[in-house]
Amino acid sequence: MYYPELSLRVLGTLFLFLFSLALRAQELDSSNWTQTKDQWGQVLFCQHIYKMPEVQTRLYRFDIEQCNTAGQVIADLLTGHPDQDQLRMKAQAEQHAYRLAQHTSEPYHSVAACREYCRELVESRSR
Repeated sequence: MYYPELSLRVLGTLFLFLFSLALRAQELDSSNWTQTKDQWGQVLFCQHIYKMPEVQTRLYRFDIEQCNTAGQVIADLLTGHPDQDQLRMKAQAEQHAYRLAQHTSEPYHSVAACREYCRELVESRSR
C-alpha cells in the first residue's frame, strides 16, 4: 500500500514540474513572439521593396544578400517550433509587412533603413 501512494506522489510531483517547465517555455516564447514577428515582417517588407523596379537602381548586391541572410536568420530561429506555430508566425509577419508597405509613401526612401536593419539583424544573431 505504501508503494502506490509513493508512486502517485512522485508522478504528481513530476507532472507539476513538467507543467511548470512548459508554462515557463510558453512565457518565453510569447515574450519573443512579437519581437520575432516584427523582425520577420520588417525583413519581408525589405525583400518586397528590393524587388520593385524603382528601388533596384538604388541597391547594391550585398543589400539583397544581407536581406536574404536576415530572412534565413529568422527562419533558423523558428526551426524549433511546431509547423503550426511557424505558419501562424509567417502569416502574422506577412500582415506586419503589408502594414509597413501601406504606411510607406515612397518605398525607395526605405532602402537605407532596410540596409541598416538587415545588417544589424545579421550581425546581432551571429554574435
